Amino acid sequence: MTSIMESWADLARAAKPQDWSAPIVFGVGPVEMAQRSGGRIVYVTTPVRIDCWQVPEAVALDAARAAAELARFRVAAVSPVVLGAAMLEADMHLSLREPKHWARWVAPIRNAAGALWVPASRGWRACPQIWADVQWAVSHGVPVMVEAQEVRHGG
Repeated sequence: MTSIMESWADLARAAKPQDWSAPIVFGVGPVEMAQRSGGRIVYVTTPVRIDCWQVPEAVALDAARAAAELARFRVAAVSPVVLGAAMLEADMHLSLREPKHWARWVAPIRNAAGALWVPASRGWRACPQIWADVQWAVSHGVPVMVEAQEVRHGG
């Protein structure tokens, strides 16, 4: 079975720089996202483990910074990780820790998005949730933009 890391590496090898016709484009920063979002919501996907809601503080901060960076360029950026973490802090009894409830809650956000952005936050390459978001986006014709130019092992 191919690992997530190997799948990312394969995609990155096959990608052409700034090939906007491709379903996944690497090397896309906030400025390019602002230019390419077309005024639509951008779904910002960052590392999280839904089953136990493990969002290290540094990762949550990375997610918030990524969404804020897009907002600086007037992009309507939505990070379900940031929103979910805040909601769980306010009400620990929410059922977002259960994958099926997370999927049901996040579906309208993904459906409304005109693009999916994968910022180069800690742990993005190995995160199953990010990989699931990317697979969903590609299968639904939603463009995927990855901030990292290339994929290497680690972080």
